[in-house]
Amino acid sequence: MMKKAILAACAVLLGAGAAFGGLFSEDPGEVSVNGVYWFPGAGQFDLFDSGYGAAVSYREWFSFPWGAGVNLGVAQWQVNNASHAFKYNQLTDYDGDALLIPFGASLYFNLIDWDNWNVILETGLQYVFVDSGVTFVNNEEGVPANVQGKQDVDIGGAVLWNVGAEYEYMVSENVYVAGGLGFQTDVVNEDTKYAGRTLRDASLAAIYARLGAKFLF
Repeated sequence: MMKKAILAACAVLLGAGAAFGGLFSEDPGEVSVNGVYWFPGAGQFDLFDSGYGAAVSYREWFSFPWGAGVNLGVAQWQVNNASHAFKYNQLTDYDGDALLIPFGASLYFNLIDWDNWNVILETGLQYVFVDSGVTFVNNEEGVPANVQGKQDVDIGGAVLWNVGAEYEYMVSENVYVAGGLGFQTDVVNEDTKYAGRTLRDASLAAIYARLGAKFLF
């Protein structure tokens, strides 16, 4: 219920920004909608093989070329079945996926402002809710029955820092197509447990690529 409430609240915030564009500057507000693909493992933590999802953001240029905005996303990350993420040979047969709901704020710098295209740099922080469907098989001998066999892995929330760049091309007066690349890393790692036992912290460090559209209001 908490995740749904926060998701709804962020959606209302983004919707309000779109409806009342130009709250903090004379320039129009901007809403972007993107598909995103992640390439995990950048932090040498190989639990996840890939991730995909969507993100919505609202941005204003409060003192051009500087801007700020908020963002909200949803993603599904797939487990790497050949993983050895927790560095213990008795844990095998990794499987499943994880649902991620990131939201946060970003700072932008318009590096190139040309007639019909822009190059924009960005950095920001996100909090990520993680609904884990990750499992593995515990092959340890001589441990209680509740920690043997197939186990569910509980992954806590995380704080991520990201840095990236985006190219935008105008296709009409108020619409741009956009594509970007970036990198995210953990500021606060994800506490990870199974059957009440603590594991090595998970990591959501990854390279990401995104493609979508920007709308001016």
